[in-house]
Amino acid sequence: MAKDTTGRMRVQVKSAGRMKLSSKLWLERQLNDPYVLQAKKDGLRSRAAYKIIEMDDKHRFLRSGVSVVDLGAAPGGWSQVAARRVGSSDGRGQVIAIDLLEMPEIDGVTFAQMDFLEDGAPAKLKEMMGGLADVVMSDMAANTTGHRKTDQLRIVGLVEDAAAFACEVLKPGGTFIAQPQRLVGALRVGHGFSWDAGRFRRGGRLT
Repeated sequence: MAKDTTGRMRVQVKSAGRMKLSSKLWLERQLNDPYVLQAKKDGLRSRAAYKIIEMDDKHRFLRSGVSVVDLGAAPGGWSQVAARRVGSSDGRGQVIAIDLLEMPEIDGVTFAQMDFLEDGAPAKLKEMMGGLADVVMSDMAANTTGHRKTDQLRIVGLVEDAAAFACEVLKPGGTFIAQPQRLVGALRVGHGFSWDAGRFRRGGRLT
């Protein structure tokens, strides 16, 4: 243990040559990240849960009784928050989480392990939901190369894929939420969404 520049105790990982430097640095960030520690205290799956809490506190799209789709959901932080806010564990709404990876069960969340880019994915999801969704949200991250411009293009491409999927499954006036907000402005044209500070609305005008 050592102190950081603020005087707080900081965990240092000793790899003894068995761990890559990038892995060591990632583990140290996780062990010392106050949001990671707070998420554990609050019973949340990931620090990312605080992102969706902040956005919903501002825009109020996770209303009681709505239908929500979470793309790239694992480990489930966003789905967990959505289930609590729409009341899906009490039968007042529904949350469907989609990911290529397996994800442990979350109360009030239906998990589908599939690739949302497959041709039949929108139809399968609509069948699961019994109709169209009110909200599609995505906190997916593309694999990085270390080359800034290439990584940025990959991130934008992934968000565009998510937006195209959202067009297939959202109700008119439905909401699409994506991260990182600094890049999703690339979708202002071409997908039939209006835009307001990180939030897309399918058709119509934002209220």
